[in-house]
Amino acid sequence: MRRYLSMLGNYLLYLAVIILVIFLYNSFINPVLGWGQFGEGKNISIQLFMVLAATIGLSAIVYNIKYRILKQTPKSFWKLSGFSKISLSCAVHMVTIGLAFTFLNAAVMKLLLSYNITTLNDFTESYFQSVSFAYLMVSSVITTALELIVFIGIMFNEARKNVPVFWPILVISLIIAVLQSAGGIGMQLLGLALGFVYGSIYVRTSSIWSVILIGIVFNTSLFGMKKIGWVDAMENMSEFTLIVIASFMGLYLLFSTLWYFRKPNPSRNISI
Repeated sequence: MRRYLSMLGNYLLYLAVIILVIFLYNSFINPVLGWGQFGEGKNISIQLFMVLAATIGLSAIVYNIKYRILKQTPKSFWKLSGFSKISLSCAVHMVTIGLAFTFLNAAVMKLLLSYNITTLNDFTESYFQSVSFAYLMVSSVITTALELIVFIGIMFNEARKNVPVFWPILVISLIIAVLQSAGGIGMQLLGLALGFVYGSIYVRTSSIWSVILIGIVFNTSLFGMKKIGWVDAMENMSEFTLIVIASFMGLYLLFSTLWYFRKPNPSRNISI
């Protein structure tokens, strides 16, 4: 029981860090910049970058204080996430997983829209229009990497010690889902699935680059498709077609993740 309480305690500790950073942003940074509360108003992607960067910095301080209190000598905080090399074949697989999530997200978004459930579509529109497209693409790369360092590299890594890995994967997936509330239930369910994929693949590769690659491909391809009109064009598809796309992509994600997880240790000759 103590091991599971320790797992939850680690998650709560770093969630508290995130909440504190958001509070500081809303209380001190927003009044100066006038962009609106975190996650709302102007420049949402820039807000996210600022909060994530500050969270990583504050987490480093909390990490060192924690282990001093415990009188333990941990590994370097900056090596905690695991920036080890991944193979070229692994990288290609991560790209296909990211693209599958893009099509799954787009199909679910337009399927929900056909039933007048607009939350996910509205959130995507507001995020897409919050900054210029060029900045959005750069931000999608940087903030995605920072997000995954925070949630997988730091929080998940600290929580998964001495417990069966399923439980910390489940908890981090639930945390990611809850944090997607701005996009409604559809975005939360996608976040839950994404959390399981991230956790499972990260455990197998022990490299943060694998999940960062998935996340970057997912975000940049989604906004790229939005820019050239492919996402909006999916509104003209029938419900049956959207269901087929979502189902096929969901099955691909499930089976490809399971397939990768059961593989022997991959070769790591080419770095990303």
